[in-house]
Amino acid sequence: MRILPLFSMLLSLNFLLVQPSYSSDWLTLQPVTTPQWLELSSQVEAVSQATVSAQTSGRIVELPFDVNDLVPQGAVIVRFTDVEQQARLKQAQASVRETQSRFDEQQQELTRVRDIHSKGLVAKAALDVAQANFNAAKARLDQAKAAQAGASEQLEQTVVRAPYTGILQQRFVEIGELAIPGKPLLRGLSLEHLRLVAQLPQSKFAAAQQSPNAELLLSNGDVIALGAPKLTISPQANSRSHSFQLRLELPKADYTPYQLYPGSWQRLRLQTGSSDQLLIPQSAVLWRGEVSMVYLKSGGSMVLQPVRLKTVSHTQYQLLSGLTPGAEIATDAKAQLSLRLLNNSDPSQQP
Repeated sequence: MRILPLFSMLLSLNFLLVQPSYSSDWLTLQPVTTPQWLELSSQVEAVSQATVSAQTSGRIVELPFDVNDLVPQGAVIVRFTDVEQQARLKQAQASVRETQSRFDEQQQELTRVRDIHSKGLVAKAALDVAQANFNAAKARLDQAKAAQAGASEQLEQTVVRAPYTGILQQRFVEIGELAIPGKPLLRGLSLEHLRLVAQLPQSKFAAAQQSPNAELLLSNGDVIALGAPKLTISPQANSRSHSFQLRLELPKADYTPYQLYPGSWQRLRLQTGSSDQLLIPQSAVLWRGEVSMVYLKSGGSMVLQPVRLKTVSHTQYQLLSGLTPGAEIATDAKAQLSLRLLNNSDPSQQP
């Protein structure tokens, strides 16, 4: 009877049609020149920290931000009553208008006396008097304008604005309090001017000084390239740890999206050289507990080869042992595993 083999073939064909197709490329391992890094645990510090003080007197009527609030540059952080400053400004403006009128009058008088003197109809003394009156009027006008500028500045100082984007750390006053010049109002720090502070081992002192490149490795695996680092290394070592304090100033930027906040710990990497390494993609690795394996092409078959790995990025591993240059491995280990399971479950492959 040929019914049973035919049924087996149809069942095998139907099974293959309903299964997803898998494919995998092969990677021939070749050494890749990669940079070597010195990784240091570093703490973020704010370079710019300031205490804002009152420059005029007045009662506080507005405090829009509270402690730990993010304050944009130029935002109003304190507002005082300005009745007295407004009155002084109006008084100064009125004084400027008055002295300007006197100045215009003396200028016209000087022009008239000069014209008459040029015709010999008035004595030189009259011209000197007119010139002196003009100079006095000009001095009074300059004084009035200076007083107006001072009054305008006093009015401007009733509104205190944030000097930079940052975090409000401390508030020394409350609404309704009377502020006088010099009284501390608020304290804050900048989020755009940051630096990293780390402890540098004595054995890595020279290598760090000559580092041509630096990176900041974030907790989510992202990397911020810092380029040539601006390093400041303390010339004095800690007497207990024998390490040197290292400071790296970050380029001016807004680091809020990266969650780089003063006081947080980050991983700083300094390039100290380069070496040849074998790199494989993470998709090529199968994990069974703590054991890592790859599919290795050996002759006409494939074998699972245990390997030792080190994470270098969120997409690559460094191969420490288990394979040599020239070995061929599958780039998609899960696809290969699924394909082998599919072949093992194929009825046509059963005896």
